[in-house]
Amino acid sequence: MAEIKTEGFEFFGVAEREFRMMVIERIETMVVHSKLSKNTLAQKANLGRSSFYEKMDREGRSHFTLLDIFRIAKALDISILQIFPMTELERLHGGQLPLSASTLHFLDQMLAAPKEDIEFLSEIYKNLKKRDQ
Repeated sequence: MAEIKTEGFEFFGVAEREFRMMVIERIETMVVHSKLSKNTLAQKANLGRSSFYEKMDREGRSHFTLLDIFRIAKALDISILQIFPMTELERLHGGQLPLSASTLHFLDQMLAAPKEDIEFLSEIYKNLKKRDQ
């Protein structure tokens, strides 16, 4: 069966340690953007502080559980998918965010917006693109 390039949820060829470090990088970026400390995030996510710090240690061996990641995303008010490096380009650059955390947060808000708002913003964007040409 041929492999389909989905650039989605597949992490073929990515070592577990690399993936873990990418997730840590993304969480740290979002913590900075949200102007929280790691301690505050651990409290908001209802995670033990020492356990959270151990899981955030790049050289450590502890891993986040799916429930931990869910709680972190909820505490940061972001989509759980924003914590994972989803594209090949992101993985190539060590899991760094393709956009700033504030832009990703904005996109997340827009995805939850009413259809009419999204269509309105789309029209504005199209008009800006026409003007730039």
